[in-house]
Amino acid sequence: MKKQINVVGAVLLEADKILATKRNDDRILGTLWEFPGGKIEPGETPEQALAREMREEFDDDIAVGAKVATSSHEYDFGVVHLTAYYAKFLTHHFDLIAHSKVEWVTQDQLATLNWADADQGIVEALKQADLTQVTFNGTN
Repeated sequence: MKKQINVVGAVLLEADKILATKRNDDRILGTLWEFPGGKIEPGETPEQALAREMREEFDDDIAVGAKVATSSHEYDFGVVHLTAYYAKFLTHHFDLIAHSKVEWVTQDQLATLNWADADQGIVEALKQADLTQVTFNGTN
């Protein structure tokens, strides 16, 4: 059986736009777009993993909201199970550590990017989402 890889992704929202991140060319799936995030470590909740990954990838703190969707894809190296959550930045250092490019896109622009296969299911869910209804711990 192929390796099962559980990862989380952040659908970061700001001013009605969604953050898309492009992987560094030298990484697995380099040049493809993804939602930032990473592997869930043993003993972590998905939300804790997401907060840690954002500190590691951008040196930023986030607020984690509701789950967007779950998507799976079988790659050569294993099966990636991606769970994405809405999130928003609490800080704005935005150091690019794992990505070559970031872009704030509208819901309509999501489909124009070349997404990693596992992220494609999240993109599909976001096309149907009402982003005006997303809240974070009682704040908008």
